[in-house]
Amino acid sequence: MMENSRKARERAEAALSGPPERPAKGSAIGIIAAESLATQEKTARLKKLRMERDATEGPKVAKVKAKPKASKPRVKKSAG
Repeated sequence: MMENSRKARERAEAALSGPPERPAKGSAIGIIAAESLATQEKTARLKKLRMERDATEGPKVAKVKAKPKASKPRVKKSAG
């Protein structure tokens, strides 16, 4: 009799507990949103640091190498 009541209680608890646990619907969207927010915060932090660095040092100017002049195609003179 004790075993019957224990089985009955387990069945009742299983029926009343609801569906088995599973990941929340839309959890991928939450993960993507969190990663996007982290990326935006990191970008803002790096931009602030870069602006502070440039304010103290001044922006660095990249040196551009001069392109060699293109030679004109040679025109053959006819011997005649």
